[in-house]
Amino acid sequence: MTGEFRSRFRTLVDGSDAPPDADHHIFIGPQHPWCEEPAHFIIHVKGERVVEADIRIGFNLRGIEKAMENKTWRQNTMLIPRACGICSAVHQNIYVRVVDRLAGVEDQISERARLIRMFSCEAERIHSHILWYGILAHDAGFDTMLHVSWRDREIIMDIVEDFSGNRVNPALMLPGGVKRDIPKEKADRAKPMLDELEKKVLYHKKVFTEEASIRNRLEDVGILTKEDAKKTTPNGPTGRGSGLPFDVRKAFPYELYDKIDWNLVYYNEGDILATTLVRLDETLESIQMCKQILDNLESTQGELLVRVKPRIPEGNYMSRAEAPRGEDLHFGVANGTDTPERYKIRAPSLGNIDATLKRMDGEYIADMPVILRSYDPCFSCTNRVMIINEKTGEKIIIDQDEFARKAIKAKKYNRSFF
Repeated sequence: MTGEFRSRFRTLVDGSDAPPDADHHIFIGPQHPWCEEPAHFIIHVKGERVVEADIRIGFNLRGIEKAMENKTWRQNTMLIPRACGICSAVHQNIYVRVVDRLAGVEDQISERARLIRMFSCEAERIHSHILWYGILAHDAGFDTMLHVSWRDREIIMDIVEDFSGNRVNPALMLPGGVKRDIPKEKADRAKPMLDELEKKVLYHKKVFTEEASIRNRLEDVGILTKEDAKKTTPNGPTGRGSGLPFDVRKAFPYELYDKIDWNLVYYNEGDILATTLVRLDETLESIQMCKQILDNLESTQGELLVRVKPRIPEGNYMSRAEAPRGEDLHFGVANGTDTPERYKIRAPSLGNIDATLKRMDGEYIADMPVILRSYDPCFSCTNRVMIINEKTGEKIIIDQDEFARKAIKAKKYNRSFF
């Protein structure tokens, strides 16, 4: 974090570091109905208005990166999707592309395998966006849209299940290609289902834009201007809803995204409605992309999988992709063995926190649920642990038990960790 937004990650917990013009402090999460995710928000308010908001993460660390060092490159193909349940295909896609490059087989991946990889990612984007705006409607008090959208979400889940056997984590990709084909008979079954889903999503968009009871809860709420977006550097739909037309699929094309027709979606209004419309329009774009991919599969041949040796030559490589939440970065280091030397994941949610906190400034307390939901938080793939003395720059790394003991003593005796 830089500049005026660095102070959002505060170090004290007793309120002594709160802005002077706040008269109350509301604590949200990690065990609070406003925030199901394991994060802790501190909302400083004056009356009904938010003066400033802080955040602390670190309530759920699963250690996937460390676990990867003890598993083979092939085994990690099944571990990496667990970084995020609703971004599992994208995480797996970036991982296999990292391994493809390190193993020297990147240029051998067939077009058919790449198309299947893309279909898996775009089907997941459809699933994720519909799930998200259904929950957003629930947070806004419009449960009818939650039930309608989640009912319609079953269509894409049925397609994914038909293609992969799983409804949420398709796990179709492997280093060197994919493990399973999409035969013509399955593609033919999916096409009319995608047509039906497109009609449903168009109706969802009509409700969000024309139904006053939901539109009024989102329009002109939590505005993040383009100037503030440039300062807080959000990614994904959060940035595109504030006029930042950046999408990894366009800026740094991977697989075959530069070979099919699709439009980059962005809005300039910067409010929660604009963020919602970005996801609605992206859902429609992804449906069109899935149709194109299925049509292209009929005339595209090639091996589904090329051999990748168990031992990966020494080297390192960074790759990225556009996850439903935004830009997802992976960095892999190989040391010539069958296990990674180091593997680093930077998930999208971490890059969107500052922008979301900025959205809260000056808003009503009642609008906090939809603002928190606006960037689709996923802290299971965001948490990182580091304790830094801001005065001296000293850093310490401690285990969970020691952290708990030090936290209790720090609070009891009003002292720091150091």
